[in-house]
Amino acid sequence: MFLNLLNLFSGFSLILIAMAILLHYVRTQKINFFFFLLMLMSGISRFHFGLTTLHILDENQPLALRFFITMFLIPPIVFLCLNSFISIKTPLKKIIAHLSFFFTILFARIYFGQINMQAIGIIFLVYSGFYYFLLIRSTLSYFKQHQSVFSKQQLLKVKQLVVWIFALSFNNFIIIIYYVLFASPNKAEAIQSIFHSTIISWALFLIYLFFNPNIIFNEVFQKKDRNRDFSKEFNIWSTKALRKIEPQDSALEAIVRKNTAKMLEDFKQLKPEGIIETTSTKLLSEIANQLNYPKSHLKFILKYHCRFSHSDYLNLMRLIHALTLINNGYLENYTIETLGEHCHFNSRTSFYRHFKRHLGVSPSQYKTLIE
Repeated sequence: MFLNLLNLFSGFSLILIAMAILLHYVRTQKINFFFFLLMLMSGISRFHFGLTTLHILDENQPLALRFFITMFLIPPIVFLCLNSFISIKTPLKKIIAHLSFFFTILFARIYFGQINMQAIGIIFLVYSGFYYFLLIRSTLSYFKQHQSVFSKQQLLKVKQLVVWIFALSFNNFIIIIYYVLFASPNKAEAIQSIFHSTIISWALFLIYLFFNPNIIFNEVFQKKDRNRDFSKEFNIWSTKALRKIEPQDSALEAIVRKNTAKMLEDFKQLKPEGIIETTSTKLLSEIANQLNYPKSHLKFILKYHCRFSHSDYLNLMRLIHALTLINNGYLENYTIETLGEHCHFNSRTSFYRHFKRHLGVSPSQYKTLIE
């Protein structure tokens, strides 16, 4: 009784989510069609299942039983859904190709009539396994290319969403295989067992969506955030000394030690645009003017608590400034070469080298990835 009620409530909630996605599309012309389709299909089937099992709707067979063959739609829909979320554009020809096997099975069902349930289960096992291989390959490739594009917080949300949808579909896949191949020769009993076994994971996913409504409106993958602070995303500083204190610096270490935490915090708050015009030889003087610390203290911090040399630290600050400008639309009006000059890199080669060193892609590739 409880599981039937939960299916009814979850199905209704999924339908409401699908309607919210549709309304958002009417207003903004933006939609992840396959996520909408996944929510709608899951919502209708679970809501109808709840109505029939609770005898609110007087039907001999649940909707899912009459359209049992639609389980072949789920793997390609999940794959296309995640591809759409992670901004991988799928041409119409490929979409048709992904859905062609479902229509082949559907026509076979119509032409041959009743199909052996275990035979369908074996076909579904191979079919789903192929799509999970595609799913893992495409998401791993995407994260490898795009991990530098998102902030740490955004990347965490992206990974959470991928894991959730993957887990939901994989859970459904395992349960379907088990009940179709091994548990019950009766199709109606298998359907009921599948719905009951997967409802908890769907209910938890609904709770997750409740606390992350931006996913419903496909806004979790926004790559441009004008308030993004790139300075906090690079692992520049260490509270502990990164190397053994040299004897000639031991006396200075005793003086600096009590102010290390504050000095590191002040370094983190240092605005890149305030120092990028200087040179590595004048860097200490410029920072001393801005932070009002003795140059010897700053030199000690940079030597033992910074993971970069003076010149590399300066170029990283220039890179952070460049990323901030890109994030605020600089490249909409200027070229990448102009950006490098504006951020005071010595040459185009230097700009590209440091960009690829820290982000794993070239400036032109980065521009393509965020658009």
